[in-house]
Parts: sequence; structure tokens; C-alpha cells
Amino acid sequence: MIHKRLVILGFLTLLLIFASFMYFERDKDSIAGSGELLISQYQGYVAGYVNDTVRLDIYWIKIGNNNFSGVFGVRNLPSCLSADKITLTETVYFKNPDINERTISVRLKLKTPGRCGMKDAYLIIQRQNTIKKLHLGSITFEIYRKPDHPSLRIPKYIIGSIGSEPSPPMLQYTFYNPFNDSVKILNVVFEVPGLRVLKLQAPVILPQGEANLTIITENTTKMGRLYIIRPMIIYKAGSRRYSMPAEAFYYATIPDEKKLSSVLTGEEG
Repeated sequence: MIHKRLVILGFLTLLLIFASFMYFERDKDSIAGSGELLISQYQGYVAGYVNDTVRLDIYWIKIGNNNFSGVFGVRNLPSCLSADKITLTETVYFKNPDINERTISVRLKLKTPGRCGMKDAYLIIQRQNTIKKLHLGSITFEIYRKPDHPSLRIPKYIIGSIGSEPSPPMLQYTFYNPFNDSVKILNVVFEVPGLRVLKLQAPVILPQGEANLTIITENTTKMGRLYIIRPMIIYKAGSRRYSMPAEAFYYATIPDEKKLSSVLTGEEG
């Protein structure tokens, strides 16, 4: 019995020693003077079907350092979601060779029908004796079972936009109408705090024809850096009313090279 207690005590001691060496950085997009910037916190709305997947891109930017190795994981997802895959890819947004950027892509799988909110989920990056914790923001999910009736198809769409200054995003989809009746877009539904639909440009879609839907938005508060919008499209074919999720649209505000240099080197005035 005494031997067993000593083993447990020794194990707990080792855990405490290990924990004392682990340093956690929490909820920080940027650290002035650290030479590193991570942009991870989304605002958004996702309508989708069970077993659909959506992607969240986290932007990892460094000055004068191209070491992006680490072990990645996602924690605190709501029960309606699961982490399907996490990948790290090299992307080039800057001409300055001293600025290095990688994109961490987190693929989320929609599991169960219903409405749920992702509010407490975070990405962890473990590197040697440090663990960085990055919150993924706040996203509302509306998940449905896929219907067995035909629906509009989306052969082309704008995937997203990236800019150095925040501006209300514009979404555009090309719809193909497989019905024998003309289709009229009735509404576009999404719930994103600070954004709302200002105008819809939606012509009637003829049978077996194509037409573009343009969604112009406006911001009602200060905009965030990252958005994901996968709206629900409400439409009418003949006398019947239908709904379907569109493809996901992504919006990111990434500082330009001058701003990045001042923030990451700690010289921002």
C-alpha cells in the first residue's frame, strides 16, 4: 500500500514538473515586438447538411523566421461538430521576403441536425516547451438533413476576399436551374453580428438556365478580422418554396506590409 502511494506521488510530481515547463499563450492575436502574428477569431454563420465540412483558415505570420513546425489540435468544439482534419500550407501574400506566412486550415464536420453555437473552441499549437492557445471565435451553425428533392446547383461562386482594410463583403453565386419552372430568389438568410444584407441583385432564373445572385452587405458595428458566411437561400420554383445552403464565403483583413512590420517589431506608434 505504501509502495503504491509512493508511485502515485512520484507520478504527480513528474506531472507538476512537466507543467512548470509548459508556457501558455492565450487569446492573443498579436504580440508587439515578438515577430509573430496569428489571426484566428472568426465571426460567422454556417447553414449546411449533416456530413458537410467547412474550413476555417488561421493566418500565422512571422518576420525573419520561417520555423512553423508544431503539433496542432482543436479543443472545446460543440457536440454538433467534429474536427475532420488540420493542415498547414505555405501561402504568399507579401512581396517582402522577410515576411513569412502559413495558413492553418481546420476542417470541421457537421454532425447532427439542429442549431448550435461554436463559442469556446480553440486551436492549440504545441512547439517544444510552449503551447499556444488560439480561440476560433463565434460561429452559429444551422444543420439540416439533406432533402431528397432536387435543388438549385452552384457551378461558380466567389470563394472570398482578403484586404488590408475592413470593408463589408460582397457575395456572389451563379445558380443553375434544373427545374422545368422559372426560379425566383426570395431571400438570403444569415446571422452575423455587425453585418446585414443591404441589397440583393437576383434576376429570375429560367428553366435549365443560369443567373448570378449578388449579395451586398453593410456593417452596423466595427468589423472583425475574419468572417465565414454560408447563407441559406430561400427560393421559389413554380408554386413550390425551397431552401438550400450556399457555398461558404470567407473574408479576412490582414495588415499590409508596413503595418505588419511596425506591429511585429514593436515599433508601432
